[in-house]
Amino acid sequence: MSDHSHAPSRAPAVAPRASLRRLSPLFKEEVGTLVGATALLLLGSLAALAYPQGIRIIVDGAVGAREGFTVRNAAIVMGGLAVLQGLAVAGRAWLFSLAGERGVKRVREQLFRSLVSQEVAFFDSQRTGDLQSRLASDTASLQGLLSSQLSMALRNVVQVIGALALLIYTSIHLTAVMLAVVPAVAFGAVYYGRKIRGLSRKSQDALADAGHVAEESLSAIRTVRAFAAEDAEDRRYSAAVTTAFGFARTRAAAGSIFMGATYTGIYAAIAVVLGVGGSLVAAGELTAGALTAFLVYTLLIAMGLGTLADIWAESMRGLGAAERVFELIDRAPAMLLRGGRTLQKVAGRLAYEGVHFSYPARPDTEVLHGVDLLVEPGEVVALVGPSGSGKSTLGSLLVRLYDPAAGRLTLDGVDLRELDPSWLRSQVGVVSQEPVLFSTTIAENVRYGRPGATDAEVRAALENANALAFVLAFPDGLDTKVGERGQQLSGGQKQRVAIARAILKDPRLLLLDEATSALDAESEALVQEALGRLMQGRTSIVIATASPPWSAPTGWW
Repeated sequence: MSDHSHAPSRAPAVAPRASLRRLSPLFKEEVGTLVGATALLLLGSLAALAYPQGIRIIVDGAVGAREGFTVRNAAIVMGGLAVLQGLAVAGRAWLFSLAGERGVKRVREQLFRSLVSQEVAFFDSQRTGDLQSRLASDTASLQGLLSSQLSMALRNVVQVIGALALLIYTSIHLTAVMLAVVPAVAFGAVYYGRKIRGLSRKSQDALADAGHVAEESLSAIRTVRAFAAEDAEDRRYSAAVTTAFGFARTRAAAGSIFMGATYTGIYAAIAVVLGVGGSLVAAGELTAGALTAFLVYTLLIAMGLGTLADIWAESMRGLGAAERVFELIDRAPAMLLRGGRTLQKVAGRLAYEGVHFSYPARPDTEVLHGVDLLVEPGEVVALVGPSGSGKSTLGSLLVRLYDPAAGRLTLDGVDLRELDPSWLRSQVGVVSQEPVLFSTTIAENVRYGRPGATDAEVRAALENANALAFVLAFPDGLDTKVGERGQQLSGGQKQRVAIARAILKDPRLLLLDEATSALDAESEALVQEALGRLMQGRTSIVIATASPPWSAPTGWW
């Protein structure tokens, strides 16, 4: 049994604290930005906390009928504080948002890098829509957590702590009355946060399911239209979003109850403060200005706690998304992209020796059972048989999309598992029945296997693939866009562009998997001629489907 197992592995679930720890390294490169943002945050918060003191001076002056220099100066200072606070808030919001955006950019890059590094067996058990959801919606939730929510949370924490200190300074008796509600609010926030986190993850998973349905339906729209299945797809998508809506509705209900209870407690405390404070003013133990300032500070705390409750809920959603994102970022691929030997010279001798293989998604179904096959350098070997007989699987093992469960596959006597996977794939050219072209230009598709190729080399490859004539007939020539998956080209045209791509790559080994089976007679003749040129001097494996009695395809040798 090979030690390069491809059984789909799952990364361990990321604990809440692990998510927080994983987020912190994102800001290592943003220390300067965050220090500046924090300084502006403190400046703006100090301005906001000083503001009620001006109110106290003005109210006491008005009640005492001492309108004059002190009151006017207090009003002028309050105006200056308003300007200072506005500038500080704008700068703080900009710097925190900038740091957050750059942090999320790194997350997206890490996530995509991790995804494209996973072994093919991983994608056999994953849905494209789910992975796209993690790249899009989950990282968007993280974006809010790392930018606006972080900024608002810090601002409100400073505001609540500062206002509380000034409340104690103004009247410790009233402060004790106001704080009676805080423990209940804090306990409710923790309990609610745990609930909302689980609901958020379920909601994200359900949205990923809906995204998968949409991606599948839209990418196969021609098949949907051909079978008049629009209504069926509509019902399938509606069922998926209804499930997601159910989780979102439960989460919204929980949030509404918590927010309602929080605000009720806070404003009930304000009512009590007004009653007790009014009595203190009437008894001469507190000035009207001090009571007014106390009420403003109480409102600052109330608004701060209310905002923090909202931020807490959103943060739980963000951390739920972080669990899904870092679950993939932390996943170690079962087969590394790079690492291993490279050969100075490739003769092209291939040997399958007692190869057994089962697809990881179906481990109980053995596709290959003790296969032995020898292909000498420069030899063309045809694998002909019915669908499902394992022909394409042999090709997949050649480019190490998978490794054998038992036995081995060698190149010039060296086990493929000892070779650098990326180097090995650079030695193999693949032309399949349905070649995949990217939604860019013809030239960029041909260059895919050799990005540094010149336009002259691209033209030569297209000419050898019998494709240059139709490419130059397009108004944009080499710069013609081929559309998603090459849909703006015919089957024969796509096949010849794929052959040109393989020619430009100049591989030592060639794998032709049903390369002409879906073409009309004229296109097949052109493609076969191009394939004949491509196979010259290369070790080639040709895969073709035939029903018994089997016969090898003609026209290539």
